[in-house]
Amino acid sequence: MLDRHDTYGRAMGLRQVMDRLLEDAFVMPRPGDGQGMSGPALNVYEEHDRLTVEAQLPGVKAEDLDINVEQGVLTISGQSTTQEERKERNYLVREHRAGRFSRSMRLPATYNSDGCTANFENGVLRLVFPKSEAAKPRRIQIGGAGQPAVASGKSGS
Repeated sequence: MLDRHDTYGRAMGLRQVMDRLLEDAFVMPRPGDGQGMSGPALNVYEEHDRLTVEAQLPGVKAEDLDINVEQGVLTISGQSTTQEERKERNYLVREHRAGRFSRSMRLPATYNSDGCTANFENGVLRLVFPKSEAAKPRRIQIGGAGQPAVASGKSGS
């Protein structure tokens, strides 16, 4: 028999054990909950010749952020603060997290970190990386008799 206990020390029924196992197996940890990733939630997408990284940072101030790219790895780190717990309050749920956080991801080699622009508005950090010129498609035209081929920066038919 599987003997699993909840946080209060009571024995759990089979259904509760199965629910907990499935939850542990399939539920992704929330950012900063101490059970996995300890950083902001990210959206990363390509659009035209740009790579955009959006980080959800509610309650964080721009001056508390540190953003850098080193050897192709983007790191977003900083510190979030929250109100101090007040003794006169009877908290029923307290999920706001505070403290240091960091999140890193490898950027595709086809994007140039030198031309990156950053915007921080309404708790969302948006970083936009342009595609490097070397990674953009090039159209090669065939030259006439005795003329060399010419490459242009635009693709097309």
